[in-house]
Amino acid sequence: MFLKEERAVAVEWLPGLVHALEATSLIELERGASTQLATLFKTVGRPGLSVAEELGGAGISAVNLAQLHTWVGAHCPSLAVMMTMHHHTIAGMMAASRFFPDSQGLLSVVARDNLLVASGFAEGRAHANILESILSVEKTAAGYVVNGSKKPCTMTHHFDAITFGVNYVDPEGKTHIGIGMGLAGDPNIQRKKFWSVPHLQAADSHEVIFNNLLVPEPMMYFSKAVDNQLDESQKDTGEHLFAIWFQLLASASYLGMASALASRALSSSKGSQDDRAMLLIDLQGATMAVRGLAVSIDQNRFLRADLARAQATRFAVQEAINRISTRAFEILGGMAFMSSEEVAYLLVATRVLAFHPTSRLASVPFLCEQLS
Repeated sequence: MFLKEERAVAVEWLPGLVHALEATSLIELERGASTQLATLFKTVGRPGLSVAEELGGAGISAVNLAQLHTWVGAHCPSLAVMMTMHHHTIAGMMAASRFFPDSQGLLSVVARDNLLVASGFAEGRAHANILESILSVEKTAAGYVVNGSKKPCTMTHHFDAITFGVNYVDPEGKTHIGIGMGLAGDPNIQRKKFWSVPHLQAADSHEVIFNNLLVPEPMMYFSKAVDNQLDESQKDTGEHLFAIWFQLLASASYLGMASALASRALSSSKGSQDDRAMLLIDLQGATMAVRGLAVSIDQNRFLRADLARAQATRFAVQEAINRISTRAFEILGGMAFMSSEEVAYLLVATRVLAFHPTSRLASVPFLCEQLS
């Protein structure tokens, strides 16, 4: 069975979700309402999977979470994107708890109440650092007033809470890196249609606008670590945590989409043995690359060099995904393209990984510095 190990992990952690996704075709899920996927995620998707057990979560390992994302990506790409944005935020905050200790209360509530958390970070801007903020933040007696927007923002209409990066400059000119949070029902959080293409539309990725959003002090989490107290290799670790987790889960999710296309090609009995072997080689190589990155996360490796390795892994997996999807598409042939909407859909969906930060072009100097 294709993705046998990944399915076993999914059954172990999310049996209800496995049953629901296997009972419905991929294209039905992708063409359906985003509400259906958000409800599945909230009710049988265990939003607290990556929260530590001592905070009421499941404490899943990075290796298992990546395998789970690959399986979901193969069956429902839009849900895999939803889960990526939620889990990289929650897992990142969990890993960064020594930098943002005040965030543990939020993590406990996520696990207890199965909250869906949208990411207002920079995953949708190809040349941005993930915690880079384009939001304006003003300190007042009542808290922090936030203005700006995030687009695209997955789960626009379905999140219970949204987190976002802030770079607050105090009156003395000192910049404070922080994470802010807003609640779905706040009237100062507005939503505007943005996503106009049919692919991955069920992920509900539109624009979220913060219009004088007041964030009380207890909902603004500033880093307790000061970079000048850390050695060179440890600087910016609080930001690297989120970026590394994102590279893992995004790579795993899109690899699942490519795996679905490859599975269709391999079961079609078309193509030469060489073509089929190359598909399997790329799939196995990408799978092992993702697993290696997950193992390093489970070993709490989040320094600058680890970020470089995570980015390099993502780009290697991205190239493998492109080869896999193109080769599978060619093996399946024109008749499959004309008769199966899923084939063309998956081909386009796999390419979206390239739009997530950081871009390869923006990463070149950093990668050469760290990996040479």
